[in-house]
Amino acid sequence: MRILLSILCLILFAEFRTDDSVLVHRLIVQPDSRLTIEGKTNVNKFTCAIPHYVGRDTLVLHEGGKGTRPVFVKGSVSLDASSFDCGIAPMTADFRKTINSKAHPAIIIDFISFERTPSYAYGEEKFKGIINISLGGTTKLFEMICTIESKPSGLIHLSGGREFTFADFNLEPPKHMMGLVKVQPDLHVKFNLILKLDTY
Repeated sequence: MRILLSILCLILFAEFRTDDSVLVHRLIVQPDSRLTIEGKTNVNKFTCAIPHYVGRDTLVLHEGGKGTRPVFVKGSVSLDASSFDCGIAPMTADFRKTINSKAHPAIIIDFISFERTPSYAYGEEKFKGIINISLGGTTKLFEMICTIESKPSGLIHLSGGREFTFADFNLEPPKHMMGLVKVQPDLHVKFNLILKLDTY
């Protein structure tokens, strides 16, 4: 009986140790975070950006145990699609219409997991991330190279980007001047999130 009780105690102790060893990282999204979409027409290049973030999202990253990937239990950042600014009013209106910002007002970047746990040391760290992006009512899962850089101010910059097409999100490129100016199907989407590590 004593032996059975001893074994039971060891099992319970091991389970508590496993739970305690899981570290939680809370990263508060700051107002200077931005999203940029770059593209080309048959005439020139264009850039449309959401220059500021107005939400109140917090990313919650659970650090995995040995040999496991850290995962986000809360990884969504929601951006206002109607805030896109392309620098020229007609182009801004066309772009917002193309992504159907009235029917789908939120662009969502949803972090699923990282290749490894960031160290938050000064300097850049690069690693792969698994990310869902929702745009114009369509959500796609992508693998993306992410960069984390800790600044002397204590803020953390999390950035990433990759090539997409309008078709990836079931969107049609806009046309101007009776079709004489055409937007190319390829886009480069970049995000730069400014984060504050919550040390609660």
